[in-house]
Amino acid sequence: MRSMTGYAEGVAELEGITLEVSLRSVNHRFLDLRLHLPDQLLLLESKVRKEIQARNPRGHLDFRVNLEWRTATNVVVDEDLIAKYIQLFQKLGAQHGLSSATDMATLCRLPGVVALAGPSAGREIPPQLEAAFWKAFEETMERWDAMRAEEAQFLVEDMRERVSGIRKALGQIAQWQQEMLPAIQRRFQERLQALLGQPGLDPTRLAQEAALLADRADTSEEILRLQSHLTQFLGLLEGEADAGRKLDFLLQEMHRELNTLLAKTAGLGEGSLPITQTGLETKAEVEKLREQVQNLQ
Repeated sequence: MRSMTGYAEGVAELEGITLEVSLRSVNHRFLDLRLHLPDQLLLLESKVRKEIQARNPRGHLDFRVNLEWRTATNVVVDEDLIAKYIQLFQKLGAQHGLSSATDMATLCRLPGVVALAGPSAGREIPPQLEAAFWKAFEETMERWDAMRAEEAQFLVEDMRERVSGIRKALGQIAQWQQEMLPAIQRRFQERLQALLGQPGLDPTRLAQEAALLADRADTSEEILRLQSHLTQFLGLLEGEADAGRKLDFLLQEMHRELNTLLAKTAGLGEGSLPITQTGLETKAEVEKLREQVQNLQ
């Protein structure tokens, strides 16, 4: 089990260069992977994307690589490119009647004009640099995965405790339901007597009313299904790595069953108030579980 929330860094050293890799992730329904590689490593972008996708099917991920030169480096200026820029600006100025004056500060900010000496984008990556990158990459991924596993463990422990509390609450509701059974039966009989007193009563309608009253008073099916969902929920927490979506589906089903249970309880009179209160508290616990599940892979 893994959380979708995590952060990790990895560092590799080369002669005169420090290579830093970082990965930050937060929860999201789908995979949203954003890569930020320096020009010197752009040729690796496709492979890096595949490596991360293979390990993480969901979440907002921000992957960054930074190269820092520890020693003095030579600055390279592409004078031919500057000349082409100036020629282009002069041509456009003449065509549109605009001033073509351009200062050096502006020219130096244009793409490709100024660069540090070393490997460039679009060229073969030096083997030592690529090896250092993959070393830092693996280090980062291992730390990131360990942090997500640790975070998930905290979430799982919290959810186990909440499930235990929900089980106890459902047991209490079932007990109160049994204690209320005599009162429910009296209400049922009073309603039937009122129907029997109506002249010209259709026997079919009487049977329908009797079945409807019995169904409205019985929450045993909802409690049984809720207990079953909780068992499946705990099983997924124990035995499946990427169970986030399945857990969320089960919680939606629990929410629906609790709504049905509360709707049935509402018509049972004042004696049903403890059931209603506990049902509302249980519903709130299910919502908290859904919040936790949103962070799981």
